[in-house]
Amino acid sequence: MNKAQYSLKWRLVLSITCAFVLIWAVAFAWLYYNLEHKMTETLDERLSASAHMVARLLGQIPIQQLKSAAEPVVSELNNPNLIACVVSVIKLNVVLDHAVVAQTKGAPKQLAQQTEGFRTWDENGVAWRSFTLREGQIQVVAAERILLREALLTEILKSILWPLCLTLILCIGLILWIIKKEFKPIEKIAQFLQYDQSVDNSVLVQQLDSAKFPLELRSFIENISSLLGRLQQSLENEKNFSAYAAHELRSPLTAIKINVQLSQLLIQQYQDDKLTMSLNEAEQSIQRYQHLLEQLLFLSKTEHQQAEYAVKLSLKDILKQVLQELTPLYLRLEERIEIDWESLGEIYMSEQALKIVVFNVVENALKHAKSYKKIQIRQQQQTLLIEDFGIGLNQQDLGLATQRFWRKSAQTQGHGLGLALTQALMQQHHYHLYLEAKQEGGLLVKLVFQ
Repeated sequence: MNKAQYSLKWRLVLSITCAFVLIWAVAFAWLYYNLEHKMTETLDERLSASAHMVARLLGQIPIQQLKSAAEPVVSELNNPNLIACVVSVIKLNVVLDHAVVAQTKGAPKQLAQQTEGFRTWDENGVAWRSFTLREGQIQVVAAERILLREALLTEILKSILWPLCLTLILCIGLILWIIKKEFKPIEKIAQFLQYDQSVDNSVLVQQLDSAKFPLELRSFIENISSLLGRLQQSLENEKNFSAYAAHELRSPLTAIKINVQLSQLLIQQYQDDKLTMSLNEAEQSIQRYQHLLEQLLFLSKTEHQQAEYAVKLSLKDILKQVLQELTPLYLRLEERIEIDWESLGEIYMSEQALKIVVFNVVENALKHAKSYKKIQIRQQQQTLLIEDFGIGLNQQDLGLATQRFWRKSAQTQGHGLGLALTQALMQQHHYHLYLEAKQEGGLLVKLVFQ
């Protein structure tokens, strides 16, 4: 089961952003609590100052003239959105009997009944905060709605919150830019290590100079460079061995083939059928080994060199050449293959590579098609289909069929290099080879040229 993939870059951005949001949320909560506490103290002091101001203005006035003198003073506070005020006289004979001499418009009915000091209370669902001051026979009560305090606190918090949110957005953008900039060396390494047959491994090693990268990446770069160097040396050794082995084996096989052909010419004079048959079999074996040798050499060349220049080729012409080469090797070839010539179009590929690809898949179908049904060859858009009705392959075999020297059984013809070479050539030209097992038996080969 594959583990969930994640981006280190976006994980870092998310972590830093969450940390910023958490820190600023805590700071905002502390600011809200502190601001509410300070604002309550300030507004309470305003209530107290208002009550003391009214009491000082009315304190020197006789009780008999208090009502006429109190109304102008209280009228200065006559704003329903600010402070409600009530001035009353406390009679000596009855302490709780208050005589209201002046009050602001909209003052609550319970305002004159409040006890000394600060109080918070409700009237008709409206919350009030009041301060009661008693000096002699005069009682002054100043109050304001809690709703006004909350509205003021909300406006203050909004004026703080909007810049805070804008700053957070700018910080996130700055974090993204910084992380993207700091991750460029890693992205550069990834670009260097991308598979590109046109770039030699030695060039990659030179480009991956650890001195050009941050200290944290130098150890990683040095190990990668060392690995690429060893890989390059290994590939060079393999290439040299394949070329040397092919050269050393090609000459003896050619000499043996010439001697066999000379022996065939000489033996024809004596009309020895058995000896002629043996020599013919020897020649066929030599041809098979020559073909194996050429495939090995071409496979090694394909894996270590850049693809040849692609040109527009006619599949019809290439297939005719392939059938011409296969005719001497397989009896009644035309009776075993059915080709939709009208569907065949043109393909961009090097001529030698396309010829080898088509030759290998067609020959592979001929070797394994053990059915009376003809092999079907047709083209659908940019895909060439080769369909046989033989024993086919199971799912496990499909994964092994393109490996070098793999054969389904020891009795199977061939050397197990045809599909491996086909796969390498298709990949070299950025094309695809697909093998599909059919339910009714047989194998469907798809050569996708796009």
